[in-house]
Amino acid sequence: MCSIRSGRLSDYPVIRQYDEFMGDRRLDLQAGELRVADAEGSEAIGYLRISPKGFLNWPFVAYLCVKSEFRNHGVGRQLIEHAIQDDRYVRLYISTEANNFAMQSLLKKIGADEIGYADQLNFSNERELFYRLK
Repeated sequence: MCSIRSGRLSDYPVIRQYDEFMGDRRLDLQAGELRVADAEGSEAIGYLRISPKGFLNWPFVAYLCVKSEFRNHGVGRQLIEHAIQDDRYVRLYISTEANNFAMQSLLKKIGADEIGYADQLNFSNERELFYRLK
């Protein structure tokens, strides 16, 4: 079990060590768009970025990343569930690549509705699957 909180700029050195996405998380932290997971004795073991108007002007989970040694321990699920429970969002969307079977499995477990896909949207040209979380 972990605790979820708003990210702080002081989280950046830890996040930078395992971050898999393009861009600068300091900007996301500064904008207040990151939720961070802490475990007992370890801070910032995972993060989730919500872009407030990232999907057709609706909130969008742009990034979900968990430190490798904490994967498959429910951290990603807790981060997503925390976002779903946030009363600020009437709707909330997320996407994943078609080859990311672990994420698809997680989204299925939490009851996300697959709503469509787009081809050649990202650099890998992998099909991107879109889901509604709430």
